[in-house]
Amino acid sequence: MSTEANRHGGPTNKTLCVLPWIHLCASIDGVYGRCCVDNAMYHNELYEQQDEPVFQLNDDAIGCSPGSRYAKDNPDRVLGLQEAFNSPNMKRTRLAMLNGERVDACKYCYFREDHGGQSYRQSINRRFEHELDALAGRTAADGTVEDFPYFLDIRFGNTCNLRCVMCTYPVSSAWGAEQRPSWSSAVIDPYRADEELWRTLRANAHLIRRLYFAGGEPFMQPGHYALLELLVETGNAGNVDVAYNSNLTMSPDKAIGLFPHFKSVGIGASCDGVGEVFERIRTGGKWQVFVDNVHRLRTQVDVWLQVSPQRDNLWDLRNLLEFARAEGLDIDLANVVQWPKEMSVSSLPDEEKARATGELTELIAWCAELGWDKPAAHLGALRSFMNSLDPTNLVDEGAS
Repeated sequence: MSTEANRHGGPTNKTLCVLPWIHLCASIDGVYGRCCVDNAMYHNELYEQQDEPVFQLNDDAIGCSPGSRYAKDNPDRVLGLQEAFNSPNMKRTRLAMLNGERVDACKYCYFREDHGGQSYRQSINRRFEHELDALAGRTAADGTVEDFPYFLDIRFGNTCNLRCVMCTYPVSSAWGAEQRPSWSSAVIDPYRADEELWRTLRANAHLIRRLYFAGGEPFMQPGHYALLELLVETGNAGNVDVAYNSNLTMSPDKAIGLFPHFKSVGIGASCDGVGEVFERIRTGGKWQVFVDNVHRLRTQVDVWLQVSPQRDNLWDLRNLLEFARAEGLDIDLANVVQWPKEMSVSSLPDEEKARATGELTELIAWCAELGWDKPAAHLGALRSFMNSLDPTNLVDEGAS
């Protein structure tokens, strides 16, 4: 990496993230974010109120979409995609990062790094390392960037078929069917009728280079299919890399027909255990259906196991690793569950932490013997995270 890149993204700058220069996230309920772990984007506590609350945005939030519940209560912060990308808070974020200052909305990543975990900031900077040199030069004095965000993460609603134990409403409509307040609906989709959003996407389709879809469950989201079809129709699909986080407990037949048009497609298949453990954590999912869908899709697109290490699967990680090894699948264990805090491995009693430390150490050694460096590194970070912090200080990550 060059001296300039080091100055802005490497060892001498522990705050910089490339995403505010290339990316925009839009949450399932219509709030824009710097990324999917932007601490200022989530307002889940509002959905716990018995009486309908005022949907006031956090002061540090980027803004909200016209179709969101927040629009009525924050009329001066209703933005389109392009406005959100250069909103006052986004511009302040860029300038703070270039100055080496920590951004409060990004404390989820800083917290992980401070406690031995691997953060989204670190992984995304590695992926887009080629961008780091140019960030300062692309940034106006007030923090403006005169580009369209070529990397989009739009959560087209909360429709989902599962009630995962670490999830809640409003992120999953299946949870909403059981526990939503009377003033709200189980299904949330602020983008379906957002005409400005779709005009902007069509006008800038030729500039889009990367999409990330999550949920809810993306293969149940009509807006997700509409965006894929728009890119095919406009002729830009062949320039776009598409990545998913999906529970793969339903077959995405319609998407399979669209995948060949795109530059690449990758699916992080949410898998937090084998057999009964999978079905207990991913409530409503069937293990054999998941395995069958993995087998079917991996012949057409890149598929890997996306694991969220937590209290309920800590003792099944060996089985997961052996399954991945037997299937020849890559496995990602970096997304350690941090919230709700009772699900975090940091909340285990000391004696269980000691036992888990021994087991993780054995797994790390096993991976190292196999030359399996990525899971070995992730398990090492998990071990450090588990042992390095007080669970009462955990940061609420919102929905991711």
